[in-house]
Amino acid sequence: MRRLTSYHSIGAPLRHLGLVLVLAAPAGVPALLAQTVSPPIAEYQERARSSFQLSNGSIFPLTVVLEPRGFDVTENGDVAAADLDTARIHIKLSATSFRMPPRSTYTVFYEATTDTLPAWFTISAALSGARTDNGINLRIILPHVVYLNQKQPLKRAEVALHRLELDTAGKKARVLLENLSSHLGRVLEVNVATAKGQSHVAGAFPLLPGHRRWATVDWDFDQPPARVTVRFAKFSIDTTLVPVATPGGQTAEGTPSPDALRSGAPPPASADRR
Repeated sequence: MRRLTSYHSIGAPLRHLGLVLVLAAPAGVPALLAQTVSPPIAEYQERARSSFQLSNGSIFPLTVVLEPRGFDVTENGDVAAADLDTARIHIKLSATSFRMPPRSTYTVFYEATTDTLPAWFTISAALSGARTDNGINLRIILPHVVYLNQKQPLKRAEVALHRLELDTAGKKARVLLENLSSHLGRVLEVNVATAKGQSHVAGAFPLLPGHRRWATVDWDFDQPPARVTVRFAKFSIDTTLVPVATPGGQTAEGTPSPDALRSGAPPPASADRR
């Protein structure tokens, strides 16, 4: 079992699973920092029997309601809500609702199994009862994200690198990866470099079965990128690619790229919240 202690482990997109519903002016926002979930992300092989902890650092008593939910991740790293496949994924919680006193913590125990691997879901905690300085009620949703991995690791032959794009105006470079298999994998690092070795690195994210994913890095070098290295737990891909210039999402010839047309991906300068 592996616990990931930062949302950056899978990137900013999953932060949006921790949607905060704020019916208040910006003055009330600091109160949102008082509630946390730990760990936010956890990985297990085949099944889970574990726990996570909710913390209420505020001065308010909170009512908490737990709900398992499904999700999917788009090519650009955006998280899309999905119904949990309860016919396949089975989750038992030690509690589904409870009260948390001010300045307190609560541990939630759970078991999770699935009829087919891999599987992924969140246990979302909806916290209500906190208020802003001007008395407006807040509702905060914090996710504990769980991955149930298959025994067989993702293999080199099951990953394809399709395209390297450069947006000189937005100072971004991005590479399109595809998981060709039914196995869940995790990209640990994407390194995009010039022919002389100058480089920028993109952080870790999951590569879901049968999914494509853009990995985006800042690019402030005068030279274009030429080499891409993608590191996984069991292997690395190191290859040279010819970058395609895409100012404003256009190819050098001024038409949308075939990959962009197929995926509906937005321009590199605004794509991928990672």
